Amino acid sequence: MSSQKPRFSKKKRLAVFAVITIIGVSFAYYNSQVNSGYHNAKMWNFDSYQNGTVPKEFAGLSTDQQSSWIIKSDSSAVSKPNVLEKISTNGTDDYHLQIIPDSPSIDTENVTMKFKIVSGESAKSAGMILRFIDQKHYFVLMADSAQNRLSLCKNTPEFLICNYDKPVTIAPGEWHTMEALVSSQGIAGYLDGQLIIRANDHNYLSGADGMWTKKDTVAFFDDFKIEY
Repeated sequence: MSSQKPRFSKKKRLAVFAVITIIGVSFAYYNSQVNSGYHNAKMWNFDSYQNGTVPKEFAGLSTDQQSSWIIKSDSSAVSKPNVLEKISTNGTDDYHLQIIPDSPSIDTENVTMKFKIVSGESAKSAGMILRFIDQKHYFVLMADSAQNRLSLCKNTPEFLICNYDKPVTIAPGEWHTMEALVSSQGIAGYLDGQLIIRANDHNYLSGADGMWTKKDTVAFFDDFKIEY
């Protein structure tokens, strides 16, 4: 009686085992980050500022020459009454950055924020700045409601490079939750509680956090929280 050949060779079995192991370790890593707990937390809900003002500490940390990030009272605010609004300007800058005051420059953190893309003619994109070193070196987790995608992009002195893109539904005019788990192993990006992007990128290993918009995008931000 002839013997049956094994369905997989030893080499193939080892390859399958290696892939399963990598996936398991990766999942365990990100899961452990979620459940590990953090010792410190900072929250900015913008409710202690007066409507229509530009807080001094925020004005000094904006990349725009004119004030385009202002406090706005809005009935839809996640934590009432205020949001931080990025208004549309006549400037020619492609990207607008607002760094969070006293943002810790660290390599391991959990960052969350609420955002709503309101309008935009040339772009409808808003995001979260991570590992900010300076205006030429940072990451941005970007939500694009015109293209319905979430991207993790790295800004360099020459280009904004988006190596990680995933299709998602980002409804303009609605609040969404963005979250990033950041460590020396990489960055995991979540939208509305769903893990969308997992990137093993080891560039810019520490830096500050903030908010970001593209071109003439008008967007609201609320409840920006950093756990570390």
